[in-house]
Amino acid sequence: MLIKKRNIKYKKNNKKNIKKNKLIIKKKINIKNKKKYFIKNKKKKNKIFFKKKIYKKLDIKNNKYYINKYKKIIKNKIFKNKNTKYIKYIRPPIITIMGHVNHGKTTLIKYLKNNKYLIKEKGNITQYIYSYYIKTKYGYITILDTPGHSIFTDMRLRSVNITDIIILIISIEDGIMPQTIEIINYIKKNKIPTIIAINKIDKINYKNNIEIIKKKLCKYNLIPKKWNGNTIFIKISTKYGIGIKKLIKYIFKLKKKINLNTNINNKISKGIVLDCSVNKKCGTIVKLIIKKGILNIGDTIICNNNYGKVKCIYNEEGKKIKLAKPSMPIIILGLSYKPKLGEKIISIKNNKIAKKIIKIKKKINNLKNIQKKNNYKNDIFIKNNINKINIIIKCDTLGSIETILKWIKKKINNKINIIKSSIGNINKNDLLLANTTKSIILTYNIQTKYLVKNKKINLKIKIYNFNLIYKLIKKLKTIVEKKNNNKNKNKYLGTAIIKNIFKLSNNNIAGCKIIKGNINKNNNIDIIRNNKIIYTGKIKSIKQFKKNINLVKKNMECGIQIKKFFNIKIGDIIKSIK
Repeated sequence: MLIKKRNIKYKKNNKKNIKKNKLIIKKKINIKNKKKYFIKNKKKKNKIFFKKKIYKKLDIKNNKYYINKYKKIIKNKIFKNKNTKYIKYIRPPIITIMGHVNHGKTTLIKYLKNNKYLIKEKGNITQYIYSYYIKTKYGYITILDTPGHSIFTDMRLRSVNITDIIILIISIEDGIMPQTIEIINYIKKNKIPTIIAINKIDKINYKNNIEIIKKKLCKYNLIPKKWNGNTIFIKISTKYGIGIKKLIKYIFKLKKKINLNTNINNKISKGIVLDCSVNKKCGTIVKLIIKKGILNIGDTIICNNNYGKVKCIYNEEGKKIKLAKPSMPIIILGLSYKPKLGEKIISIKNNKIAKKIIKIKKKINNLKNIQKKNNYKNDIFIKNNINKINIIIKCDTLGSIETILKWIKKKINNKINIIKSSIGNINKNDLLLANTTKSIILTYNIQTKYLVKNKKINLKIKIYNFNLIYKLIKKLKTIVEKKNNNKNKNKYLGTAIIKNIFKLSNNNIAGCKIIKGNINKNNNIDIIRNNKIIYTGKIKSIKQFKKNINLVKKNMECGIQIKKFFNIKIGDIIKSIK
C-alpha cells in the first residue's frame, strides 16, 4: 500500500513539474514572438507613417481628378445639345470709357445718346458702373461708364474683366493723372486693345500740351501710329462733338480683329453681374451683361450653389423686354438670393437640369473645403476691440459697400470695428443693434423713414446720411481724429517743463516746474520734444530741498532723475501717464 501511495505522489509531482516546464517554455516562446512581433510592428508603423504622407498627396490629386471629372460631366451631359444647329451671331462690342475725374467721360455718352435716358447723379460725379446700348451708323455698341475717383478701383477692375475695347480719355488741361497710370497698368496686364482720346481741344490755350502728353505716354509703350507705333490717338471735344465720328469708325475697325462670334440657337446663356440692390416692392434687382446666348422670361438662373427663375427683364431705359441678346445690358427681377459682384451666371430652361448642376457644384465645393461666410458678424461683444469705434454701414448697392470696406481696410482698419454692412433701408433691428453695441450708423443714398427718426430720439443713436462717398469718408476721418484727441487729453495726469540741467557722474537731474496737474513717482512718463515723443519710461527719484518726495503738485519746483535716459535738453516737456 505504501509503495502504491508513493508512486501516486511521484506521478502527481511529475505532472505538476511537466505543467510548470510547459508554461515556462510557452512564456519563453511568447517573449520571442513578442520581440519579433514588436520588430514587425515597428516596420509596419514606419511603413504606415510614410504611407500617410503619400496618401495625403494622393488625396489632393484625387480631389483634383474628381473636380475635373465633375466639370466634364456638366459640359458633356448638360451644356452640349447634339440636336441643335450652330447659328452664328456677331455680337456688338463692349466698350469701357475710362479716365480721371472731370476729363469728359459722361459728356461723350451724352453726345452719343443725344441726352436721352441718361442718369444724373448728385455732385455731377459718377459713383456706379452705368451701361448703355447705343445705335450708330455702323451698328450697335454697348458702353460702360466707370467712375474716375481714386476710391473706386474695384469697380474699374470689374469693368476691365468684361470689356473688348477701352477708350482712355485724357484732358489737355490736366494731362496724365494717377488714375490714368492705373488704367494703363490694367491694359498691359490684360492686353486689351485701346484708343486714346485727347479731350477738350476747343480750349485753344492748351493746344501745345498734346505733344507733351504723347511723349509721356511713350514711356508706357503707348506709341502713336504716326511715330511708327500701334496705338490709336484721336483728338476730340465732347462738348461740341469734334472727332467723335472718327472715334466710332476706329471702334468698328478694331471689332474686325476681335472674335465676337456666338451661338444663338443654344438653349444656354451666360452673363456677368455688374451690380445688385434690394427693393421691398421688387425684391433683389440684378444688373447684368449677357456674353453668350439669349435669355428669356421664365428661364432658371444658376449662380454658385443657388438658382431662381427670371420673372421680368428690363432695358437700361426701364422698358420691359421679352428677350435679351448677347452683349446687351439688362435688369432682372425674380431672384431670391443676392449674387456677388463680378460672378458668372448661367441660364437654363429646365429646372431638373439646374438641380443636377447644383448637386455637382456642391460636391466640387466639398472637395475644395469651401464654406460660405456671412458678411455679418455674429459676435457683438468682442473683448479685443473695446478701444475701436463701432460702425454700421447701410448702402443702396453692393458695389458702394465694397468700395467703402476696402478703403477702411487700407487706411483705418486698426481703429474701426465694422459690426454690420448691408443693403436697404434702416430697420428696427439695426437700431437695437446700434444701441447695444454703442455704434454709429452711416448711410449712403438711403432715405430714413419717419419711424426711424422718432425711435432715434428715444435710443439716442447717431445717424449720418450722405449722397457722396468722399463726404462719407471725410466723416470717418474726423470721427477717428476726435477719438485720438480725446484719448490724449485724458491720458496725461500732469505736465512739467525742464528749465535747468544739473550734471552728475552717474546721471543728469532735470530742474523742472510743474504747469498742470500732479506728477507721481510711481507713474510712467513721456518726454516730448518738438511735439514728438522721444522717450517713455519711469522716474528714478524726485527731490525737493534735498528730500526724496513721491508727489509734486502744480506751481512747484523739483529735481527729477529719469531711469536709463541721459539726453535731456532745456525746454523738453515731461508728462505723467495713468
